[in-house]
Amino acid sequence: MRLSYLLLVCVGNHPSDHDVNEFCSRSDLSLRHQEGNVFLFTNDPDDIITVANGRGFVIGKLFCDRGPGQQLKALSYDDELAVMESGGRRLVDEFWGNFVAIAINQNAINVVREPSGGLPCYWSQTDCVIAFSSDAEILVDWGVVGRSVNWKSVSRFLYHHQLPSEHTAVEGIMQLLPGNALSIVGSRVVATPLWNPWNHIEPIGASGPSSDCLFGVLGSTFSAWRSSFNRPLVGLSGGLDSSIVAACLAGAGSDFVCTTLTTADTTGNETEYARAVSAALGAELIEMPYIDRLIDLDRSVAEGIPFPCGKSHEQAYNHAIREAASTQNADAFFVGAGGDNVFYLTHSARPLADRFRKEGFSPGVMNTLRDICQITGAGVGEALIETVRLLFSRSKKMRWSAVSDYLHPDVVASERGRAVEHPWLSPPRDAPLGKLGHVAMILQAMNHVEHRDKQLAMPMISPLLSQPVVELCLSIPSWESCEGGVDRSVARRAFASVLPREVVERAGKGSPDGFIAQFIDRHRSQIIDRLCDGRLAGHGIIDRSAIEPLRRSSGGNGLNDCPRIMALLDAEAWSAHWSRA
Repeated sequence: MRLSYLLLVCVGNHPSDHDVNEFCSRSDLSLRHQEGNVFLFTNDPDDIITVANGRGFVIGKLFCDRGPGQQLKALSYDDELAVMESGGRRLVDEFWGNFVAIAINQNAINVVREPSGGLPCYWSQTDCVIAFSSDAEILVDWGVVGRSVNWKSVSRFLYHHQLPSEHTAVEGIMQLLPGNALSIVGSRVVATPLWNPWNHIEPIGASGPSSDCLFGVLGSTFSAWRSSFNRPLVGLSGGLDSSIVAACLAGAGSDFVCTTLTTADTTGNETEYARAVSAALGAELIEMPYIDRLIDLDRSVAEGIPFPCGKSHEQAYNHAIREAASTQNADAFFVGAGGDNVFYLTHSARPLADRFRKEGFSPGVMNTLRDICQITGAGVGEALIETVRLLFSRSKKMRWSAVSDYLHPDVVASERGRAVEHPWLSPPRDAPLGKLGHVAMILQAMNHVEHRDKQLAMPMISPLLSQPVVELCLSIPSWESCEGGVDRSVARRAFASVLPREVVERAGKGSPDGFIAQFIDRHRSQIIDRLCDGRLAGHGIIDRSAIEPLRRSSGGNGLNDCPRIMALLDAEAWSAHWSRA
């Protein structure tokens, strides 16, 4: 089942037995532990590790960096002591998984979220309680917060696309960012970063090729994940990343099944590649079509998340996954999300700049120049000019790619002048240029770790974003990612002997954009009316004058516009959900 929890730190009166019993009766959570002013409710007692006789808890999946790849059900006495003395930091330094932990010390109560962010952690504070939960809806159900949209934050999420934030778009709900801790002293709350990607960008000095190291780390990581689930369902798109997930589960001896979604148009039909992968691995493949009648524009795929982050057409995908999971008795949904980001799929000259700074003029630099030209299609002169520009650029600040399409000019002007904030966006002065892009891409992936489909009864696992994998990939020099003139080169080499050649050598991947375009064409008037007359337009967030021309089939929306339109439609439905009393 998908793990849900509610953690209450009472700073005033404790909840009454009546309040506790009433809450448990209307939810699937039960009170599992109470220690002083701390109350822990979950729907699964098997995913709780009690630490130091109840002075600490680990909620979720926990694995150890050392030893066999098995889910831990208890900590050793020495580890318990170290966890409590460090206020939970030890869990981030020596362990990994999908977990939130709490350490109750004499001076403070620390709540820790591990760096991959696999288990959500939203929180809210009143005069009486500080509440943490995996689900924003649970905070509403307990009564610490109501349904009230912060429209300025909605603008921010739509403009600074995929940028995780400690602020949500619902009044009163905050997010504990991955790799951070909250220290509670009395009623005062202080956030502290425990994990930083910049501490892992130096090469680890491995004795073998990076591809061998990656293969080994992925193997041990998936062995650990295998111990937690009996029957994973793999979302197999036919692309490199999801194929690696399937290959790693096969290598770990997992009893898994794959599913792929098909479209009528050739741009979205990945069946050929998915079949090749499943056949090579000896895995069953379930093929299911995208069905547009399953898309309900009145519902948001992200209605359970306190900020807009979905696209309406994902409902068709989610329905198919739920059906496949049910028929196959699956207990987890494994996806390749974040693979492009972790394996650093880049079409920039940053790797060339990094190698030149490291080696000066060398044969290796000439090889990387050739690789960059092959990947990007740029000429030698063009690649060299861009490299020089990067090397002599005065600004080494990290920038975030904004998306202004269809937003009101006032929103764009306001957000453009706003500083972009996140703990990971402050690199060391000497950070390699490629790692600036690499970290930014990993940060983008973090916005998709929480599965938006709360109707799916099992957890979604993004194993390629597991902490050991991310830390290793950060340590690999950027130029190795484009070696041989192909992107994600290290990952391709690691699985060259495992996956079909046509998958390992793929330069691109299909998408459902054709299916989306057909849906938009069929429902064009309804879509435009919904956007022009909806809450987003009413609050001055989207630009009616930019939306209205789309009413004509010749309005100019190409395949590249379709995902944005579906994102705005879902944000409209999301705002309706969180505006209800």
